[in-house]
Amino acid sequence: MSIAQQHLKEPTYKIRKIRHRGQEVVLVQFTYNTELYRRCKEMGGRYTRTHRGWWWLASERSVADVKRAISGGESNDKELIVAQSKPQKSSQISSIVSGKIHEMERWMRQMRYSESTVATYTSLVRKFFQENISLKWAGITKDIITRYNHEEFIAKKKSFNTQNQWINAIKLYLKVHGLNAGDLQDIQRPRKVKSLPDILTVAEVKKIFHCTPNQKHRTLLMLIYSCGLRIGETLAIKPADIQSGEGLIYIRGAKGQKDRRVPLSDRVLIELRRYFKMYQPKDYLFEGQSGGKYSNRSAAQVLKRAGMRAGIKKQLTLHTLRHSYATHLTNQGVNIQFLQEILGHKSPKTTMLYTHLSGKDIRNIKSPLDDMDI
Repeated sequence: MSIAQQHLKEPTYKIRKIRHRGQEVVLVQFTYNTELYRRCKEMGGRYTRTHRGWWWLASERSVADVKRAISGGESNDKELIVAQSKPQKSSQISSIVSGKIHEMERWMRQMRYSESTVATYTSLVRKFFQENISLKWAGITKDIITRYNHEEFIAKKKSFNTQNQWINAIKLYLKVHGLNAGDLQDIQRPRKVKSLPDILTVAEVKKIFHCTPNQKHRTLLMLIYSCGLRIGETLAIKPADIQSGEGLIYIRGAKGQKDRRVPLSDRVLIELRRYFKMYQPKDYLFEGQSGGKYSNRSAAQVLKRAGMRAGIKKQLTLHTLRHSYATHLTNQGVNIQFLQEILGHKSPKTTMLYTHLSGKDIRNIKSPLDDMDI
């Protein structure tokens, strides 16, 4: 018996189904074990720091499949890469289609797409094949795409963003596999609704901070607002990225895989020093109770509770703090080019939104009614 077999004789692991990134997945957790690690990797598993385990989409693997594989019940590890759980419903896609989606996933990771984009695109393509269960992996035509686009998104009045992501995802699938479904430029897309997001006043922002007594939570919200950060950027910050001597924070691998620097607020630096003394973060600036990166969901709940305590009735998201920061700087007359650099926008057109949100110049326009002697 090999050392690996002896080590796996009584493996300690836990397998269950959970919701992860909006999808049902099979999750396996275990104390680090070289052989189990290898088997999970060979099965095409992905590791999640959030749940500290390896996961597969439940539509691809059953709990029994994973248990059998990691316990050594499969005789041919190579077959596990495309193995499918026993069909439980008619929408179970074939192992060939599943393998092609995995190829697209690997290509996206090699091209350094963000994890959220990888998960979204592969999920949308998988659902397309589930709804067209008899479709071959290379049998996609423009007519099929047009029909699905209308039935799934236009008829059901789904959001612009979801439909736009689907069109981009299926185009990428075709590109990765060298397929040609014809000219897709005229695939119907909805007009994007150009609604202005809710903005907090300076007084409302102060009230939120005053209603957040927990040092960790207050520092998190203050940092997002003080630099106009996206939540993903904030949670990816590491202690070494806070360069107090330079008065800057380094944002690594932000949207579009671009690095940038943002100004470090003197007031936030005070909060950060208090926070460091109390929590002593190691790998990430903000970490969960068991270590690892603090979750988006937990951060969102922090703001939601603070907003309720502050009595703010507006629809609040963490991005509201970013919008508010940019609007408040615009009101102060900050140059739009500087603001674009700080916010990490690719195009100045995106940054120009805040000139609309500001309303500073609009308020100075006098109505003709004011000159009427009535």
